Amino acid sequence: MKLVAFLLFVMIVLTLINGLVFMKKLIKLQQENNELLKKIAENKTSENKDENVPMPHTELEKYKTQFMQNPYQPPK
Repeated sequence: MKLVAFLLFVMIVLTLINGLVFMKKLIKLQQENNELLKKIAENKTSENKDENVPMPHTELEKYKTQFMQNPYQPPK
């Protein structure tokens, strides 16, 4: 009976150690992932600053009047 209890204790300890090692690796990978995502986000914002800006009201009005003068005709 003592042998079974000892083996169960060893299995529990090994499982806990395995879990700690796995979590340590997982945390390291998540930190690397976060750093890479920050670099990608910085590159995207520096390259595409003007693309995310909404269109000015005057330009929208210009397109609206242009469309109203030449309405869409579906192809026949």
